[in-house]
Amino acid sequence: MASSTKKKQKVQDSKCSREFQTRWAEKYGMINKGDKAVCVLCSGTVVCRTSSVKRHFETNHKSFCEKSEPEQKELIASAIKDRRKQSTSMFKYVSKNCHTSAASYSAANAIARHGKPFQEREFLKKAWLACAPSLSDDFDNKAKIIQRIKDVPLSRNTMKAIILKLAKNVTDKKK
Repeated sequence: MASSTKKKQKVQDSKCSREFQTRWAEKYGMINKGDKAVCVLCSGTVVCRTSSVKRHFETNHKSFCEKSEPEQKELIASAIKDRRKQSTSMFKYVSKNCHTSAASYSAANAIARHGKPFQEREFLKKAWLACAPSLSDDFDNKAKIIQRIKDVPLSRNTMKAIILKLAKNVTDKKK
């Protein structure tokens, strides 16, 4: 019986060959996300291996392969730039929503703690808007502050949902 003697790849060697390589960004349009390579052209994920990255690029983006190398690099660079711009704008949108949601929770908490009816939310927002110009008079971003106050969700249903969540949280902590 002849047993095949294949050389096994050592764990250390396999770790090094499966890390994201920065040259893939400009050559194949891949960016690093966690332990995977993500294509900026189609948002597909690929295992961090040169053969997998190359195969993905050549099979899914044949039109790019047909272009000259300088054209490829230019198109890939613009796609990477667009991807970064998209992710930063999404981050700004999410962080803005987090701030307005936090303000909404604070308002609901104040209304609930003082035992006021939900209609106080309208008064609260009007009071904030009346005070904002005076308070933010010496700030450069006065208009942005006032717009943020206008964006704070204080509808009746929002207040009700938030107050119910806060009440449930308090009862859960008491148990």
